[in-house]
Amino acid sequence: MIRFAAFLVFVCLSASVLADDAAPHPYAADADAMAETDAALDRAEERGTRLLLVFGANWCHDSVGLADHFSQADMAALIAEHYELVYVDIGWRERNIDVLHRFGAAATYGTPTVLIYDPVLGLLNGDTMHSWHTAYSRSHDAVLEYFTVWADARPGTSLAQSTQVYAGLVEDIDAWEAAQAERLNQAYVTHAAWRAELGGDNTAYGDADFVAAEREIDQHRSMLRSDRDDLYFQAAERVREALMVEADGGALDFAVAARVDASEPDIHLEFPVYPPMLFSWADR
Repeated sequence: MIRFAAFLVFVCLSASVLADDAAPHPYAADADAMAETDAALDRAEERGTRLLLVFGANWCHDSVGLADHFSQADMAALIAEHYELVYVDIGWRERNIDVLHRFGAAATYGTPTVLIYDPVLGLLNGDTMHSWHTAYSRSHDAVLEYFTVWADARPGTSLAQSTQVYAGLVEDIDAWEAAQAERLNQAYVTHAAWRAELGGDNTAYGDADFVAAEREIDQHRSMLRSDRDDLYFQAAERVREALMVEADGGALDFAVAARVDASEPDIHLEFPVYPPMLFSWADR
């Protein structure tokens, strides 16, 4: 009885709850996600639209909640006109990682993860693609506004973000994230296999070690996403500081940015250092 109660509490905290059966459940485990995205990208190129990739799962109420928003008449019309929509099933975050990588994301830190990809411009919403883990609780107007804006918007950049110095820092961040995400993705794969070995959800959540491992993963993916965001903030702030020093009280403009790039300032970011063994069960 105690184990069952703990299971219920854990499920509620992790948001892996059963969604309303009446809502759409469009994430198909047997779909060929790469082929579907190939076809959608071809359509986007032909029609001049954008690819809308939703990486989620039918067990996740936020993934299902976003699909429910998309099924409403106003959103359906917007998507039909401006996007090529593909729902990509991620299983327990271990599935279709290759599709995620193809379009510019290193891992799923929350579900759903939403990518808006332009055939010419590439990934557009990299700053907010990981923010949709609250989709279920968002107002429909807020969802409609977001996708209306991104139907034809181009990502803006600040003066700091337009510099070569910033671009170099972003390359460093991307390399760090890729290395850390590879470890996280492997944890997803290992944990999903463990779930299957235990016979699926009905029995897996009765195993205390399995539940503890899932909690470790949830804590780390949340920390990794937060550290990633902080590194991007650090990079923009430190380049902005270099611009201010170069401007010396004068106007901040592209001439100042050019001088900063030419000076190749020595800017270092404070990259988090994680332990060699991220998870106590990683070598199981």
